[in-house]
Amino acid sequence: MDTIIKYLRLLLLITLSAYTGADIGFFAAHKLPVVDDFFYSRQFPIRGSNVDNIIIVGIDNNTMERFGILRYKRSVYAEVLAKILEGGPKAIAVDIFFDGVRDIKDDLRLIKTLNSANGNIVLAIYVNEAEKFLLNHDNITSKEYFNGNELISLGSVYGVVKKSSYGGITKLLLTPQFDKEGREYYPLPIVALTKYLNADFDAYPYGYEDNATIGGISIPTFTDKYLDRYMYINYTGGPEAFNLVAFEKVPQMNPEVFKDKIVLIGTVGDSMSDNHQTPISKTTPGIVIHANIIHTIINKRFISPMGRDYQWLFVFIVMIAAFILFYYAKNKISIPTALVILVIVKLTIDLMFTHYGIYVQFFPFIVSTWFVSTCAIIFRKSNNC
Repeated sequence: MDTIIKYLRLLLLITLSAYTGADIGFFAAHKLPVVDDFFYSRQFPIRGSNVDNIIIVGIDNNTMERFGILRYKRSVYAEVLAKILEGGPKAIAVDIFFDGVRDIKDDLRLIKTLNSANGNIVLAIYVNEAEKFLLNHDNITSKEYFNGNELISLGSVYGVVKKSSYGGITKLLLTPQFDKEGREYYPLPIVALTKYLNADFDAYPYGYEDNATIGGISIPTFTDKYLDRYMYINYTGGPEAFNLVAFEKVPQMNPEVFKDKIVLIGTVGDSMSDNHQTPISKTTPGIVIHANIIHTIINKRFISPMGRDYQWLFVFIVMIAAFILFYYAKNKISIPTALVILVIVKLTIDLMFTHYGIYVQFFPFIVSTWFVSTCAIIFRKSNNC
């Protein structure tokens, strides 16, 4: 009878410790914003496949040595765009701002190049400054100069990425933004993909409550407290992970390189201001973030966080096993036991992420293991007294 009572007490303590430990782990992860497990656990992304269809034309250090610091003459961009268009790319996304008229004669060279495109160019824009955009200027939008080319698309680049609590960019906002006139704008990489896939983007498709769709691709989306919908960015790497071409070298290149590709034009130089903190680097160029977003979508490398209830259950089950291991472990191997448990859990979580795109928080396991191990050791010592 005493043996039965002893094991019932042990079972009750195991359950209470594991339950409490799981709660404390998730509470700590929620209340400590400096701990961003998603950010830290994505420091070493797995190199993705199928990057050949993405080309980054980067304004790098060599380009700046040749042309100087930005801004360049619009005719310089016109020359590069003209060469790329010769190759017949499916989409061109330009992450450079052409706000306002600078030199009307020089600007017209860019306008004529844009007019010669076949509806596959997307230009970056700040939605709240749409009235300053080059193509919206009274002198430029007249039929004499621009012919009202509606095939030129605009994609928003401000406020379309969401930062983690640590400050790094980990999400893409998929909810459209609106300018003062009520016109809606989707993120630059999304608009570029509509050109590349020749398909519309639907952020709220019927029958897909938690998904957006584009070209037959279903994108898992999530909603924050402001009801904005977003997707997680699955980074595959920095500029070196993609086909990178120096901006200055494009006019001398064989345009066939760009055939059927999605071409992204932006800054990649060290001294550029368009650098952001991401899980892969503290200075990731904005155009590289766009490339990673596009790569995530066209290769369907989506990240889907495990539901909170399932994550809690996962922690609870592991903590039951942890309590039992600590209870029967000797004092000398208590710390190694904790390390082994955490290593196994971390490897399991990383395996789930790299193979299935399922993201599970790791930080709750650390806190819960500490709490449960303490309970197990105290209970073991009290029983030995």
